Amino acid sequence: MLINCKQTRAKFFFPHKIILVLLAVAAVFLVLPASVSAPTKLPAKVLSDQELSEVSAQSFFTLTELDGTAGCPGTSCRGGSPNVIRLDLGVNLVMNAHVESFKMGYYDNGATGIGMDSDGWDMDVVNYFWGGNDYTSGIPATPLAWNGVFLEFGFDNITSNTNRVLNYIELGTAHATGQITGSILTMNGMFASAGTGQNGGVLLRQTAAGVRTIDFSDEILTFVFASKYSYHSSTGLRGIFNKIPNYSAT
Repeated sequence: MLINCKQTRAKFFFPHKIILVLLAVAAVFLVLPASVSAPTKLPAKVLSDQELSEVSAQSFFTLTELDGTAGCPGTSCRGGSPNVIRLDLGVNLVMNAHVESFKMGYYDNGATGIGMDSDGWDMDVVNYFWGGNDYTSGIPATPLAWNGVFLEFGFDNITSNTNRVLNYIELGTAHATGQITGSILTMNGMFASAGTGQNGGVLLRQTAAGVRTIDFSDEILTFVFASKYSYHSSTGLRGIFNKIPNYSAT
């Protein structure tokens, strides 16, 4: 029996300074409870409509249902699924990381079409630096920042228990700032501009010799895991994709 499967592998290296910071944070949490008194319970108060209207706040997350077929195919296309569930998290992330070997999506499902018909790694990057710095050479770290995180699920027939199909999962941020650097052996890329790429803004298992740098200035950075996905003028995409503004040789 032949089993087709996808796999993801990543080997992480964390500098010793990060380990020291984590130990320091753990020590603070161990000491803190002994020196902090119990919170004071405030008396209950019912707010009037006028008082409620004067209160402003921000939720930790929002959950939205969208129609992902609007504008498809075309530059305004949003995945191509009629039922999209989007979870937006009010989280800001600041990252410095080094992945020695980053590989995703080795498979051959025997299908034909854009992104379906060949085996090999969808993403294969060595010395993958999130933050744009080589720790081994002692260069000070400049972090990669995510301002907000979202998770999207694209479905067909979401209301049907028998015919519901999950077409894609997309994870990342719409507002990345900073730099990513790595030696890209192969990649599936979705670019912001439809004029870049082999299929109207989509690169399929592109080979890029040498070190490549991706600069983000409040731009999208996501990973798309898709069995059926539309982007710009390309439809029926299948595989694991990295959605980025562009990339260039250093």
